[in-house]
Amino acid sequence: MKKKTLLITGTSGFIGNLFLKNALKKGYDIFDILRSNNKKNKDLNYLRRKYKKNYKSIFYSEYSDLSKKLKNKKIDYFINFATLYKNTHSYNEIPKFIDSNITFPTMLMDLVHLKTKKIINFGTMMQHTNGKDFNSKNLYGSTKSAFEIILDYYNLKNRKLKLYNLKFYESFDENDKRKKLIPTLIKNYKKNEKTTVISKKLELNLIHVKDIINAVNILLKNNLKSGTYCLKNVKNIKIKNLIKNINKKTKKKLKIKFLDHKINKFNKNYFKILPSWNSDKNIEQKVINQF
Repeated sequence: MKKKTLLITGTSGFIGNLFLKNALKKGYDIFDILRSNNKKNKDLNYLRRKYKKNYKSIFYSEYSDLSKKLKNKKIDYFINFATLYKNTHSYNEIPKFIDSNITFPTMLMDLVHLKTKKIINFGTMMQHTNGKDFNSKNLYGSTKSAFEIILDYYNLKNRKLKLYNLKFYESFDENDKRKKLIPTLIKNYKKNEKTTVISKKLELNLIHVKDIINAVNILLKNNLKSGTYCLKNVKNIKIKNLIKNINKKTKKKLKIKFLDHKINKFNKNYFKILPSWNSDKNIEQKVINQF
């Protein structure tokens, strides 16, 4: 069977980088798209040396560079991990959100939509506050929704294109250093510092990053129907119970400051769960084991 070629964005980010390593081990031919300032990324440089036959990076400074460099490239599947995430934004950050979450992937879609077979895009359940379609809780979610509408346009231009949007609430990995709640709890525990949590009523629907990678592999291997699929754990983690269990394990009380913010509800049946996909049911214990 002929090897498939992947075009990937976001390989300098946490989840995209872990998927890249997984895909290289599986033997895919891979192009990733990187800004020129990533030329000194030690991890990606090492991977290019190790997998020099099937991993190439396309560097760009201006969007016009991409048109030239992708013109004659064979692309079977395009996977968009690239994103700029912040829960809140400042006025001066708006252009960065628009560029990273809308302009950049749109420029790529315009170049590849007629020659690729599958598009795998990542959204977020932040786009769907209280289960309402495209009712975002922040600018980040709104920009992701805008790009999904743009994807529908390109799907109309190529009806043979398989288009998938994968969405989840929160993710976790044992080596996670992102500025999210669980890594922050772990970091502050080690430093004996206080963590601010938005509410005592907070519940997390947490999936392991390995399960996200598995979801992409399912879409690559199978001819599933185009659509939006949710990656959702069968059980939410109540933050109060999690902290209680961590305290029990460590015999040391975590320093927590609870706020009294409104909590968004989890909609149980808004999107279909990806077929043949399962979440890690022991995710809470894996979090506790980090303390």
